[in-house]
Amino acid sequence: MPGMMDNLSTLNSFLRTMLALVVIGGVSLAGYYGYSTYNARDIDAKAKAKQLADAQVKLDQVQQDLDSAAAEIVQKAARIEEQDTQISALNEEVDKLETSLTLLKVDHRVARLTCIDQTKDETTGKMSSLVEFVELNDEGNPLDTPRQFRIPGDIVYVDGWMVTFEDKYIEQADLERGTSLLLFKRLFGNDQKPDDGFPLDERGAAPKAYARGGQMSDFEKSIFSDFWSIANDKEKAADKGIKAVNGIAGYLKVEEGKTYKVELGATGDVSIGLE
Repeated sequence: MPGMMDNLSTLNSFLRTMLALVVIGGVSLAGYYGYSTYNARDIDAKAKAKQLADAQVKLDQVQQDLDSAAAEIVQKAARIEEQDTQISALNEEVDKLETSLTLLKVDHRVARLTCIDQTKDETTGKMSSLVEFVELNDEGNPLDTPRQFRIPGDIVYVDGWMVTFEDKYIEQADLERGTSLLLFKRLFGNDQKPDDGFPLDERGAAPKAYARGGQMSDFEKSIFSDFWSIANDKEKAADKGIKAVNGIAGYLKVEEGKTYKVELGATGDVSIGLE
């Protein structure tokens, strides 16, 4: 009997020990789980904080890159604007130079005058002449479409203007005003008033010999637009450095079927002779 009691006591002690172990294990497991859960949240928060910090660093770097790119764009835009201004100034200078060189090359102007036919009024006995006028370049080629005029009479007058600038511009080799400018003004006959004559150079436009093609530049306009009124305006002439605007004329009795060469010379004379 005592042996049996000892066995029961031993078994009971064993069971209590096992139960205690189970309880301790459960408590430990619960504690570990709780600890892990708590720390996991902390770890997750730290990871997210690090990710945010890394993202902020990258965002700051991107912003710096954007700021740097924006600053570079502003600088390049400023340089482009400056270059555009320089190019515009250079283009104006080139245009001015080209026009000036064109003016210097024209030291006289040549035209061809052809008498196509002549008729005589039997009542009055007066003649009229149909003439064709066309300006020529240095190679003798027409600069424009030939124009025809019915002139009262058989003596044809070619009227022109010569514009000369102050001597100081010639001495300074001024490209703008270092040469005279020659303009064909009008064509008329001996039985016709000069004011009723036919205009040759278009009023306010660059004469064909001086034109470089296309629309006139501002510089060309400043040269040619005022010549028609400047002869009677001393102040305007002085502003442009013009010394004189002279009327020059030449004339010749023409015959049907004949062609004549008209020259407006740099020395201020008009000569007309058989071609």
